[in-house]
Amino acid sequence: MVHPLPSRLQRHFGDYLLLGDSGYLLEPFLMTPVTNPTNEAEELYYRALVRTRVIVELTLGVVKNRFRCIHRFGGELQYTPLRSAKIVSAYLLLHNRCVSRSIPDPNNHLPEEDMPIEAHVVGAGDRGGTGRQTRNEIIPEFYGRKGV
Repeated sequence: MVHPLPSRLQRHFGDYLLLGDSGYLLEPFLMTPVTNPTNEAEELYYRALVRTRVIVELTLGVVKNRFRCIHRFGGELQYTPLRSAKIVSAYLLLHNRCVSRSIPDPNNHLPEEDMPIEAHVVGAGDRGGTGRQTRNEIIPEFYGRKGV
């Protein structure tokens, strides 16, 4: 049985793509790293995905540090994914307001377990091959050498 969450995610995000690490299945709407890049375009895609994920992980670490209830050691959100997403969005807005007003983070350090590390690609797979097709279209379009 196919889990209903992916189609709901796809309807919610439309034409946008989500980025995931190698622990996620490659889907048409969820891009994961190339397991073994074989050309320059795949290598550029891989590096861009890893750099973007590091920024996301750092940002989440800072927000989880400021709002401890979303940190796994300070508590957990016991709500549906949609409600949790709304709560986290509110935390992000509050965090941005604090930054813009120079309000210091009372917990001004990231716990070591929240520090991002470079993705270790093990390849979680691709349900039905359609994610691979999407990724194979994206890589040359955005990371291939155009006119060079």
